[in-house]
Amino acid sequence: MIIPLLFNCQLRVYVSRLEKRIGVCSKVYQEKDKHILLWDFDEIGLDDVIASLYCLQETYDLPSIYIVSSSPFRYHAYSFTARTFREVIHILSATPEIDLEYLRLGMARGYYTLRISERKGEAFILLHTLLSLKPDEVSPLDVSVDEYFTMNKGGKKYE
Repeated sequence: MIIPLLFNCQLRVYVSRLEKRIGVCSKVYQEKDKHILLWDFDEIGLDDVIASLYCLQETYDLPSIYIVSSSPFRYHAYSFTARTFREVIHILSATPEIDLEYLRLGMARGYYTLRISERKGEAFILLHTLLSLKPDEVSPLDVSVDEYFTMNKGGKKYE
């Protein structure tokens, strides 16, 4: 519904069904102003994801990176490093083929979230680990898990 207003402005109201999700948040629980790295890739091949993340791992001296399949041709990646939000934005922005909507939304919110709950019966599968001599800086137990609502029902499939 669009309601015309004065001075060339509009008020738009949308009604949409939301779905509850559970996601891991980039904020580090015990370290104020620190975040882990979370990547979201959609409609890209696994080899391209691995190559992109390997280059970033070398460039930014990152600990191991864990790559999981979130659904066909969609991947999430995690690195348990402790970086400032500005550093996280810099690294994610340097990532070829990252989901730009994910990048934009996280910048606007001040943190990133990746879904960890199943959607339509699609289970997460660990596909690859980019090992590093640098140890993880954050324990997975120090990362928060949040419930959130989304209109996203999975998007289009890779063709």
